[in-house]
Amino acid sequence: MTKQRIRHALVSALALSVMGAPGAFAQTDAQKALAGREIRFLQPSMPQFAALGKFIPEFQEKYGIKVTVDEIPFDQYRQKSLVEMQQGTGTYDIYAVDVMWLAEYAAAGFLQPLMPYVKNPNLTDEGYDIDDFLPRVISGTGVYNDTLYTIPLGAGPVGTTFRKDVAEAAGIQMPKRFSPEFTTDFMYKAAEKVHKPESGMIGFAQMPGRWFWGVTYLPYLYAFQTPKTKGDEYVDKNWRITINNKQTIDSIDYFVKFKKFMPADSANWGIGEATAVYQSGNAFGLWNYQDFIKGFFEDPNAQKAVAGKNVHLHTPAGPHGVIDPWFGAWSFGLSKDSTKKEAAWVFIQWMTSKKIQERATEFGAGPSRHSTYKSVTLAKFQPWWVDVYEFMLKETNPDERIRVPEWAEISDIMGEEGSRVWIGEINSATAVENMQKRMSAVMRRGGYYVPGRTDLPPQHWRDLSYYDRLPSTWK
Repeated sequence: MTKQRIRHALVSALALSVMGAPGAFAQTDAQKALAGREIRFLQPSMPQFAALGKFIPEFQEKYGIKVTVDEIPFDQYRQKSLVEMQQGTGTYDIYAVDVMWLAEYAAAGFLQPLMPYVKNPNLTDEGYDIDDFLPRVISGTGVYNDTLYTIPLGAGPVGTTFRKDVAEAAGIQMPKRFSPEFTTDFMYKAAEKVHKPESGMIGFAQMPGRWFWGVTYLPYLYAFQTPKTKGDEYVDKNWRITINNKQTIDSIDYFVKFKKFMPADSANWGIGEATAVYQSGNAFGLWNYQDFIKGFFEDPNAQKAVAGKNVHLHTPAGPHGVIDPWFGAWSFGLSKDSTKKEAAWVFIQWMTSKKIQERATEFGAGPSRHSTYKSVTLAKFQPWWVDVYEFMLKETNPDERIRVPEWAEISDIMGEEGSRVWIGEINSATAVENMQKRMSAVMRRGGYYVPGRTDLPPQHWRDLSYYDRLPSTWK
């Protein structure tokens, strides 16, 4: 072999090692013994999961563990996952867990605590480094009652995406992300100015479907708070429901005001419908979630009409200067009923490792590690993530949707009553009165108002230092 070929072979081998090629890292005897197992994973249909899915063949080749993935629409996912968990058959070894459902799943005993697996050197690759995860990301995604139940595959804020070129043509200077100039008033006036449905451009593609109010409306519930009411959006310090107030009424009225930009059949629009209109080039702006940006708006092969023409901002500050502290994430949870927990954990730890997470950002997966945020790969392929790093470290609130098992019911109530306002059946004042009564009943059934009860859960959103612990210190 010539010196040139030898040099080429050495460089190629090094490149494969750096990229995490199959077989590039030594396996423990315990990992080798798992070859031949088959694990099943239930996930929603979302861009970040599609990005990670590209690495499953590589995992299978490396470990000899077969992975079968079942994917279903987001709006069907919670019901499907709960049915499977409640039946206790162990059909699925791994579940995707949305941060807003963690308390519900963990309190019911459906998930296996993960820290014993994290700290098991026979199953976890050397260099996994649990402390490389952002503290609020891993605790906010996977910790319930001081116990780690899930590992994040990405996490970020929600925000808004706008056509920068349309704004410039209309003489609108879009503010920078987190700028105090980006307010609810600015957003509405900008949408109103460019709204020209006769030319195929609507001002803003809102998502008023009843299943989405607990996601797409909440940024405005928070934005319309005052500095004094922050923390009391849903309950007071004694867990009494506080939703019936002027801030909530104003936030609903603001959300519903965008109906003037929407077509007549938009009452059931969710993420899919609004995104499709924006992708076609027929909407100026819409809600986004950070993990969706690459897959929904910036893929030049799939979104030819809008890719490269967007500006991605946070949700706007409300009339009192409050910005929504949104925290959103999906994570990997290990089923308590799985009979293949060790093989399932090997998959989870590999897919959330430093090398795979960084590589996956090229295809649209989001970061949850310090090292990924600081990587050249993320800066090259998803530069809009770089400026949310400090926000995710210091500003985001993992309890933005209060971490109680009753959250799903609370969210559903908001969706049901809010959608009635959208269609004109009731006004916002009536809606919040109904929310107050119905949510109070939910909390009463949950035992929060039992006289003399002294073991009510702590309200960690009032002291976010709880979420800032070093990740390795959780149980």
